[in-house]
Amino acid sequence: MENYDERKKIESDVLKIYRKVSPSHRNITDSQSKSHFFNQRITLFKTLGLPLSFFKNKKILEIGGGTGEKALFYAFYGADVTIVEPNEKSCHVAQTIFSKTKLDNRLTIINQSLFDIDLSVIKNFDMICLEGVLPVTFQRLETLDLILKNMSPTQIIMIATGESHGMLKRDLQKMAVKKLGKSDPEKIYYYVKKLFPEHLLRAIKFDLRNENQVIYDNYIATPDDESLDLKDICDIFLKNKISYLSSYPKLDLFYITNPWGQHRENHFNYEFYKNYYQILEKIWMTCGEENISNDLQSFDLKKIIDRSYADSEKLLGLKQKIQTNNFTENDLELIKYGYMGVGLHYFLGMKNNEDVDEFTNLLKNYHKTEIR
Repeated sequence: MENYDERKKIESDVLKIYRKVSPSHRNITDSQSKSHFFNQRITLFKTLGLPLSFFKNKKILEIGGGTGEKALFYAFYGADVTIVEPNEKSCHVAQTIFSKTKLDNRLTIINQSLFDIDLSVIKNFDMICLEGVLPVTFQRLETLDLILKNMSPTQIIMIATGESHGMLKRDLQKMAVKKLGKSDPEKIYYYVKKLFPEHLLRAIKFDLRNENQVIYDNYIATPDDESLDLKDICDIFLKNKISYLSSYPKLDLFYITNPWGQHRENHFNYEFYKNYYQILEKIWMTCGEENISNDLQSFDLKKIIDRSYADSEKLLGLKQKIQTNNFTENDLELIKYGYMGVGLHYFLGMKNNEDVDEFTNLLKNYHKTEIR
């Protein structure tokens, strides 16, 4: 990758923060928090349609594996997990967590940056996982491109990253406190607590992290203010021949009824689905506190879309004010309350297989068989 010195500086700056405050470590120290974490992971894979039986005897590569809690989940269901993690303190925590279980033989730790290992190692795994890693990575799209290029046919990849529409409210929060705090970590910390206490409390409760972890990870450590666009994410997947399997939020068209055996355009083809995706983007941008029960009772799709477009204009107006540093604290009422959009977007894909020739060759001696 080009710009090696710049990348190392950003990586060093982020690591300096994460050595102080780990973003990945979950406070799963009692039965309630352990159960909460476990059920969150179960819900995630149900949502993505990936059965837990998939993990049995699989080799999982977790890039930016942090302190190992997610790796423990995979190992619990029978996977051998390799963590690539540059933070030596996080590696130590992961090793400690696994040492308290009977699963320590299922964990391998590579205490290095992704950019300092031989990326051909990616081909040795069944599934590649990157959860929350790209937002704090230098040249995020280029990094994802490198990983996808090194995948082999039929390998699975799961990424979780901020998407610019679903994360707009949170990105605006971050932009505002950085402007008000003049990029000073202590001042940013102060303004987060002052302006967004409800969001902070929610993040602490549901994400099983403490105040320091949430503020440093969400508002201070990330090198860019805005998240990736859906188009950029789709384009990089499509370019590298990754087929869409599922996502959260869903990209699937809800009204498709043509026969299952007919060809369907890859959902990572943004241009093909552009008009539909632009509606989804508006909904993601403004979502968070919908009354789903009320929406389903009437299910007026036009009303939902009109509401999303109207609310999105207000948010984009606020974005302009923040970017030009022409806002007051009162202007931030739009992003103070409720659940802030989607959060991390999950994408599950598979490298296109190239097995058709091998399959047909397997059957080269097969001819029509008479049934008697």
